[in-house]
Amino acid sequence: MKVLHITNEIGGGSGRILRILESMGEMVWQRNKEANFKLDDFDVFVFWGYMPDFDFSSIKKGLKIYYFHGLRAISKRMLLNGFEYNPLQIYKYLKFRKWLKNFDAFISCSFSMKYMAKYFYNVDSMVVYNGIDFESMPKIQREKSNNVLLWIGRGAWIKGIDRFIKLIELLPDYEAWILGISGKDYKNVKFLGYVHNVYEYIAKARAIVITSYFEAFPVICLEALYYNVSILSLKSAMGACEVLQITGNYDFCFDSVEEMAMYIRNGNIRDLKDNKILHYMFNMNTYYANFKRALESIYNRAL
Repeated sequence: MKVLHITNEIGGGSGRILRILESMGEMVWQRNKEANFKLDDFDVFVFWGYMPDFDFSSIKKGLKIYYFHGLRAISKRMLLNGFEYNPLQIYKYLKFRKWLKNFDAFISCSFSMKYMAKYFYNVDSMVVYNGIDFESMPKIQREKSNNVLLWIGRGAWIKGIDRFIKLIELLPDYEAWILGISGKDYKNVKFLGYVHNVYEYIAKARAIVITSYFEAFPVICLEALYYNVSILSLKSAMGACEVLQITGNYDFCFDSVEEMAMYIRNGNIRDLKDNKILHYMFNMNTYYANFKRALESIYNRAL
C-alpha cells in the first residue's frame, strides 16, 4: 500500500505532523511545488486541508481519504445557534459538503472532531489522535511567572480572542500575553505577535488559556503539558478538554469565562508533574502506528 499525503502548504499544527511523517519516509506533496511522481503509482491519497480546485479526475485509481483537523465553512452563528441566515455563508457550507463527496473515507483527529464531522457534514470517520515528537522538543527550564496567562492563536473568530480579553478584564491582577496576533498593548494586555521561541513563553506562563469556540485538537495542549504547564480551557474548545480528560486534568475545563476567572482568583491553578499518559498516548511513534493501522483498515475494507 503506497500512500501520498496532499496539502496546499505545510504549515500550522498539521504541518508539523506532515514534516515528521516526511522524515519517516512518507511521501508528502505540497501542491505549490512541482510533482516529481505519477499519481497512478499510489494506492491511497490522504488530503490535509480544503482544496476546492483539486482535479479529482486526475486520480484514476486508489482511495481518497479526507483528514479532518478542524471545522470548515462553519460560521459563528452556525456553531452557536445551529442555523445561518447569510446566503454567502450557506453557499460556502454547501459547497464544502458537496466537495466532501469526492472522498471514500474520513479520519478525524479527535472524537470531538468526529462528532462535529457527523453533525455538520453527515460523514462518519475513524479517529486518530494527533501526536508530537517529544524527543525533538527543546529542553527548557520551567521559569514560572505566577501572574502571567498566555493565549496563543490567530485572529479568526473561532479562536475566541474576544473571550480571552473578557477574562482578563475580570482579572486585573494578572498579565495577559497574546502570541500570534499583533496589536497595541493596553493595561495588563501585551500583544507579542509571531515569535520564534514560543516554547520559552510557554515555559514562563502560569497557565495557557484556551477560549476557542471550537478546537478539534490543539497541539498546544501537548506542548504545554510536556513542560508541565497548566492549561485552562472552555468546554466549547472540545478537543482541548478531550486531551485534558485523557491526561487526568479535566478540572481545568470550564463552562464560562466567569467560572474560569473565579477559579483563577481563588488560586486553584496547580502545578503539574510529568504525565505518563501524555507520553504514552500522544508520542509520535504511537501516532504513526495508529495512523498506519487506520489507513490499512480502510484500504482492506475497500478491497
